[in-house]
Amino acid sequence: MNEYKVVDGWEIIPKGLVSENIKDITSRDGDDGKEQDRLVDILEDLLTYAPDEISYYFSEDHNGREGFMDSDEFYKIWGTVEGLRTVYDSSLLNCVPDTGYNIVETGYAKWDEETKSRDVYVALSMNGCSLASALTEYYKFTLTFDFDLQTYKLLPI
Repeated sequence: MNEYKVVDGWEIIPKGLVSENIKDITSRDGDDGKEQDRLVDILEDLLTYAPDEISYYFSEDHNGREGFMDSDEFYKIWGTVEGLRTVYDSSLLNCVPDTGYNIVETGYAKWDEETKSRDVYVALSMNGCSLASALTEYYKFTLTFDFDLQTYKLLPI
């Protein structure tokens, strides 16, 4: 049995595991790995400023397990995510990859003035097809900023 590190109902994983999971789940066949590479590049960009460990939730694996949120509780939280945007949707491409369509979305929680931080959320839906929806993995991490008065820029801490 796997040992999980769980915080607030989310599994804590190394950031580098995200790219490994994409490579395990999406095929390199058919398009010479272009779709797999595209997903890895997008997620690595989105996680650039994330800490070395991030939060991960996958209802197919975590729902009903001790310490994890149940799906209903998770989707209530997901419903509060602000600024949710689709940053990639391969179903809109002319040539859908052999593994099916893939979608990447990102959003954020409200700014916390006291801690000068904000939670960032990323949803990765992979391998959907016309007869089955894509299963979605969710990631969360916290960015803390300090304001540089001389350059008027938010700086990640």
